[in-house]
Amino acid sequence: MIIQKLREFLKNNNIDYLLVNTTDEFLVEYNELTNSSRYFVTGFTGSTGDALLSQDNLWQFADGRYHEQAEQEVDSSVTTVVKVQLGERVSDLMMEQIKDGSYVGIVSKKISLGFYNLLKTKLSAKGCSIVDLEKDPVELFADFKTSGADKTCEKIDENITGISADKKLKIFFNHIKNTVSYLETNLENIAYITNLRQYKTPFSSVFKAKAVFEHGHAYIFTNEKTPEIGDNFDILPLNEFKDFIKTRENILYNPENINKADFSLIEGRADEAEFDFISIMKAIKTHAEIRHLQSCFERTDRVVEKIGDIVNSETPVTELELSNIVYNEFLAQGARQLSFKTILAAGANSSVIHYSHPSGETAVKNGDFVLLDCGGHFEGGYSTDITRTFLRGEPDSLQKKVYTTVLKMFLNVYNYDLEEGTNGQELDALARKIADSSGLMNEFNFNHGLGHGVGINVHEHPPVLSGGPAGRNILRKNMVVTIEPGLYKSGFGGVRLENTVYVDEIDGKNRFRSFSKVKFQENLIDESLLTAQEKIWLKNWQES
Repeated sequence: MIIQKLREFLKNNNIDYLLVNTTDEFLVEYNELTNSSRYFVTGFTGSTGDALLSQDNLWQFADGRYHEQAEQEVDSSVTTVVKVQLGERVSDLMMEQIKDGSYVGIVSKKISLGFYNLLKTKLSAKGCSIVDLEKDPVELFADFKTSGADKTCEKIDENITGISADKKLKIFFNHIKNTVSYLETNLENIAYITNLRQYKTPFSSVFKAKAVFEHGHAYIFTNEKTPEIGDNFDILPLNEFKDFIKTRENILYNPENINKADFSLIEGRADEAEFDFISIMKAIKTHAEIRHLQSCFERTDRVVEKIGDIVNSETPVTELELSNIVYNEFLAQGARQLSFKTILAAGANSSVIHYSHPSGETAVKNGDFVLLDCGGHFEGGYSTDITRTFLRGEPDSLQKKVYTTVLKMFLNVYNYDLEEGTNGQELDALARKIADSSGLMNEFNFNHGLGHGVGINVHEHPPVLSGGPAGRNILRKNMVVTIEPGLYKSGFGGVRLENTVYVDEIDGKNRFRSFSKVKFQENLIDESLLTAQEKIWLKNWQES
């Protein structure tokens, strides 16, 4: 058993605890399960959530999206699920498990420098020491695999991106001195600035690479096959990166984008960048990108509407059958792949916020909620993301109240006047105020943020709509973000209504404009719970 072998490894190396990572050396969000140490150790399939192993215990940390899912997937006789609540920090919860004076093993290539430094500070306060591990011990005992399909990177047309890679590079260099080298290892940022996409890894349109920008030039280190990027780009083998970066001085880096191992190559010759320049560029979409996303969401809407028609018919169907229809319909609409694993949950399963195991045994019955959260990558490699909750048959009064409350949350945020300085914390607080006033929050939960940025990755930062520090980012014109309030109760089910929107100027003011046009289900709406203004907003949406 892998856990026993790991504990033997810890014993032989005088390590008391091992941080078991979800991600890989590129710090990707959607790591393949067969490439995820965490999955091999605990069996949890969520996109985030590291684990901590000791001789006596194994803890799986899970944020609010995954509380129920983690409990269902891990062996409770072996693994304890630590449920991270909104406002809590994983690092603090880890410290509660670690005894003073312990030695903690951390795989330096699979942890961001920012998180590493945070843990180091907290561990030092407990008299603990970090043992840096160059090799992930899980890789010694598990059969790691990644997608090996021979897929060349594709260059995205300027009609979609709105700007060439060379022009992006020139804009970027307006923000940094010509005497420094900028190290970039965030794959979404590299895909953005190169205008390249690849569909090799499920739910990802990026390619694995590292980049160094200096003196108006870009050096892209990758083993992937790539077309010519631009006049100011050189493509070099990935194995040349270490020798190259060791020769550079005055290096800038972002601590959240770089892993600890790569930082060790530049330590003493590097300074932290004042801003994550490329992420900020990437967040402000061009008019061409907005037009392209409108086309992508038109096609995504057709997929969602087809599922709604099936749910609202009497056609016998299971969760798995509906999930398969979603996949096939995205391909029929021209998607290259899904942008994340489809969430298709019926009945009580809809309370599992990121339910990811649609069952062929779970049939949709009268009175069942069916929650669909889905998206695709189309020809530009940008993500779409939408959620609708349908109901087969006639709803009861509680189902209508829950659905209508979530709808009120969405309508008020969507129609909010975005004044100069409006940020994601303000909008998240507005949605929660409506939820609190509904009287439902004693039994229901809203254990996730209100929304996230969308771009090459389905979760892009900035912007973020949440009560946490990331929610402080100001919303600017042409930023793309989801608004996705939800209410969930174990055993009852859940409702989430999500639309991806962008900030546009309407009548001289910044307002949200939705890419999606899918209507809300009329028989689930209790209009007596809506204000006069909310009724107008709803009418405008349904008729748009």
